Amino acid sequence: MVRTIVAIFSLSLLLFGGVVDDKVKSFVGIKKYEKSKKIIDILLGNKSRYLKDGRVDAVTLLENLKKNGFINLTLKRPMPITVTFETKGRAILFLKILNTALNSMGFNFYTTKKALKDGEKFSWTISMMSEYLLDPVAFSNELKKFGCKVADIEKLSPTKWNYNISMQDAKLRAKEILSDGVYKLKKPIKPYWLMMGDDVSRLMITSYSLNRWHPFIVFFDKKLDILSIYKDSDKREKVSVDIPEKTKYILIDDEFTLTNIRIGLKIYAK
Repeated sequence: MVRTIVAIFSLSLLLFGGVVDDKVKSFVGIKKYEKSKKIIDILLGNKSRYLKDGRVDAVTLLENLKKNGFINLTLKRPMPITVTFETKGRAILFLKILNTALNSMGFNFYTTKKALKDGEKFSWTISMMSEYLLDPVAFSNELKKFGCKVADIEKLSPTKWNYNISMQDAKLRAKEILSDGVYKLKKPIKPYWLMMGDDVSRLMITSYSLNRWHPFIVFFDKKLDILSIYKDSDKREKVSVDIPEKTKYILIDDEFTLTNIRIGLKIYAK
């Protein structure tokens, strides 16, 4: 009986190790893996710790490999790089989060190669010319700020990567607005994004005298589907808007140019 248990345990370790080894090979390359296998085995230690919910924890594995110099994110010259991001549900919110995360990491110039929605599944493939690859560890940490989690990463070639991302707790990074709160918004660099508390029913927005604000306000649900738009081509000093049912996010802009909001806005939530 004891021998049987030991045998099963040993077999499990071998299977776990094999799955992790396959992932390591795909990340570092077969030649580098075969050459440095002993060192990699020592650095990784107990390989079962890289398994989570029956699959390889790619981010933790890549973090260790990167820390020990086995992941090179710099190319010899600018080359076409292709990255595919996959998730389930909430495609518009997914795209907004990805764009914000990529921009914050310095990736501002890329083109969409493909966007595909199949039921709840959504995938977005981008391409860009760069001598730097997207850092998977830094990107994972950036997505955590939005409540997203990288579930898996695949390296299909040195310049082609796939990311599977969980959006179960996804949300925009936006200023939270609660009932009976008063909020002073500074001069904007980009349009304001606000996240509404459940009990907020109306916003009273005041524009300071030096502004020339022509209100452009968009109401979104939690999936970032548009619920309503309020806009006015005339200059306004005060605006009172009712919050449509199911509103989660609000974007506040100027209908013509953001520079019209010279010194910010003041908001009272009711």
